[in-house]
Amino acid sequence: MKARPIPPFVPEEHIEIGNRMRDMRASLMLVVRRMLLGSPIHDDALAAIMALDRVRTHLDCDLHMLVRASRDPRQMVSKVYSGTENLVWRDYSMEEIVTDDFAVWGLAR
Repeated sequence: MKARPIPPFVPEEHIEIGNRMRDMRASLMLVVRRMLLGSPIHDDALAAIMALDRVRTHLDCDLHMLVRASRDPRQMVSKVYSGTENLVWRDYSMEEIVTDDFAVWGLAR
């Protein structure tokens, strides 16, 4: 039997990356909105957003492959790279750790 490869990131790392990508995209959108259309800075920021979105899509697919649905009762996997809210530490019970890969994470309010 062939050994399963070790995933490049664990769910907690995906959350950290997703939060930072969300923040970076918002910053780049501010640059796009403020810079003159067609200027080098505007065009570079727009290209960076498109590249960031492609990387985010690939990482989102990897995360969906990594986390079994049975280990995600609150369906947090779909919120790691999507939406506008960052994920933050939350209060959790030890029972949740047993059944939920995202037990310690919740949406920022």
